[in-house]
Parts: sequence; C-alpha cells; structure tokens
Amino acid sequence: MRVNSTMLHNRVLQDITSGYRKVAKLHEQASSGLKVRYPSDDAIVATRASNASNHLREIDQYKRNGNTVGTYLKMYDKVTQEMSSLTTRVRELTVQGANGSLTTEDRKGIAREIQKIKEQMVQLANTNLGGEHIFGGADASKPPVKDSGEIQMPPKADVKQMTDLGGYKFEYGITTYDAFVVDGNESVFNLLDNITDNLNKENSGDYLNNTALEKVERFEYTIQRLTSQNGASEKFLDMATNRFEEYSTFLTEFVSKEQDADFIKTFTELTNQQTALEASMKTGGNVMNMSLVDFLR
Repeated sequence: MRVNSTMLHNRVLQDITSGYRKVAKLHEQASSGLKVRYPSDDAIVATRASNASNHLREIDQYKRNGNTVGTYLKMYDKVTQEMSSLTTRVRELTVQGANGSLTTEDRKGIAREIQKIKEQMVQLANTNLGGEHIFGGADASKPPVKDSGEIQMPPKADVKQMTDLGGYKFEYGITTYDAFVVDGNESVFNLLDNITDNLNKENSGDYLNNTALEKVERFEYTIQRLTSQNGASEKFLDMATNRFEEYSTFLTEFVSKEQDADFIKTFTELTNQQTALEASMKTGGNVMNMSLVDFLR
C-alpha cells in the first residue's frame, strides 16, 4: 500500500485529535469526580447508577413521610398525656361532687371547674400542627369539634391518616372518635356537660357515683389504650426509619463505587495522556513540515 503525504497528515491529525479527546475526558473526570456521567461513557454502569439514584429519591421520600408521622406521634403523646391528667381530675371531681354533704355553692364550684376542663378538651381535640388538625381525620384542614363540644365532621372525622413507608401503607392517625368518644356515640364533651348539669341539681349522687364515674373510668381506659397503640406505632416507625437509613447508606456507597472516579488513577492517566499528546504534537509537527526533498535525501 502506497502511503502519500495526505494520508500521513490525516493519520497524524487523527492521533492528535484522539489524544485531545482522551485528555478532555480525563479533565472532566478529575473536575467532576465522576468516571461515568453519561450512558455513552458506560451504558451498563450508567443504567445501574441511574436505577440506584431513583431508589435513593424514593427512600428520601419515605424518610420525609416518616419524619411527618414521627412529628404527629410525638404530638399525640403530648395530647394524650394532657387528656389523662384532665380525666384524672374529672374523676376526682365526680367523686367529690357525689358527696351528699356538699353545699349548693360547693357543687356549682365543681361544675364550673368541669366546664373549664371541657373547654380544654375541646382545644386538645382541635390541636393544630402545621395547618392540619391532628384529630381531623380525612379533613384535617378543619377543626373537628365546635366550641360547644359537637363533633362536626362525621364520618370524615373517623377516617385515620395513612402514609407510604417503603410500599407499606402505614396507618397512624388517631381520629376524633378514637380519642373523644366515651361510650358508643357519646362524646366526652357530652359526658362533661351531663356531669355539670347533675352537679347543679339536688340529689345527683346516684348519677355521679354510678353512671358518670363508670364512664369516666372507661374513658381513662381509652386514653391508656391510645397511649399504648401510639407507643407501638413509634417503635414500628423507628424500625422503618433505621431500615431506610441503612438502605440509603448502602445505595449511596453503591452509586459512589459505580460512578466516582479514582482521583490518583485519573491524575496518573491524565499526566500520561498529556505527555503522549505533547509527543504526538511534536512528532506530527516534524512530519508535517517535511517536504518531498526531505524524503529524497
């Protein structure tokens, strides 16, 4: 095969261009810290890294969901503790009010305190967290209980909240009906009103000693049950959150191994390629400057 000057020049230019491409690619790897950025770099590695990155974004969403749930559960803990304290006080006042030796003024004083407790219960039922009412069920944007103590959103106020934790639909909401209904459809607010009404009557001991006290004790049990359920939810959430953290760490390390460039190796290759490119340019310059006379010597 006959080699002419044009072919020689083209070959030299190809070698120099190839050297520039390799140096540019290594420069990009060194500056970005990534050996694979595009599918053209390595289609298989790029696909694996892309899939892992998508999973990481999903896990980040699950973690955000978990953080939201955790905030709710902590607030439920706080509210149920306050409810427990108030209910204990209601039981004490109910027992005290059933004492037949009390004067009318004594019973009215107890009735006033129980009405204050009712107002506090209504405030707890309408607890707002970041613009959402935690006992609001399916319509958390609205307060579930009126100032009078009437639950105003049935059946929406009886629908629990749910979130996605790694593909598992986690039910975590405590509804108004879970927390503030004493017996069947009777709310704690109605019970407190009945206790107040009876305290303002003569001979109310039978109702207070039997019916009212029994319902107050059942309500105390309800609060204990909710506290226990909430604690179990917190334990489950902790396990799920830890699992997300471990999986997130694993995927982050996986993506790093797949994509990240080895700095020392990249720097060494870059130095070698720059040296080779300089040699190619020097040799190419000498070859291209030759004339026919040089070949005939």
